[in-house]
Amino acid sequence: MAKGSIVRKVLVFAGVGVTLLGASVYLVFYPLHMLSIEDISIGKAILETPAKPGDNLWIAFINSVENLPVADHFVIDENYRIIFAETIFQAPYAGYDRSDKAELIAPGTTKISGYNRRMEAVTFYAGDLSRHMLFLNGNWLPLYEVARGGDLIRVQIKKSSKLVFLSKRIFSHE
Repeated sequence: MAKGSIVRKVLVFAGVGVTLLGASVYLVFYPLHMLSIEDISIGKAILETPAKPGDNLWIAFINSVENLPVADHFVIDENYRIIFAETIFQAPYAGYDRSDKAELIAPGTTKISGYNRRMEAVTFYAGDLSRHMLFLNGNWLPLYEVARGGDLIRVQIKKSSKLVFLSKRIFSHE
C-alpha cells in the first residue's frame, strides 16, 4: 500500500513538473506580435499592445496646406504586417493621387481604397496644429499625453514573448 502511494505522489509531482516546464517554454519562446507606437524623438512608448490579424489603425489629421481633414487606414494582415489600405480626405490640392479607385463618398470627400501597400513601419511627425489622432479598433489613443508637436512617431509590429510582455506589464511604473 505504501509503495502505491509513493508511486502516485511521484507521478503527480512529475505531472506538475511537466506542466510547469511546458508553461515556462510557452511563456519564454512562443512569439507574440506587438503593435508598438512610440515617440522616437524622446524614446517613449505611447502604446504597446498585442497585435491581431484584422486590427485597424486610423491616423487622422488636418492637412497643413488645405486645413482639411485626412484619415489614413492601416490593417494588420494575417502575417502580422502593417498594410496601408485606404485614405479619406477633403483636401483637393494637397498631393493625394487621383487614382481610378477614387470614390466620392460625401460632398467634397474622397475615399481611395485598395492600396494594399505593405509597410515595415509608419512614421509621421506629430503636428502642432494638425493634432494627429490615432484610433485602434475604434478606440482613441492619447498620442499627445506622451508626444509634443514636432516629435517623430513610429508605428510598427515588433516580435516579443509572452514573458517579456507580462513582465513589462507587471513592473512598469507608468
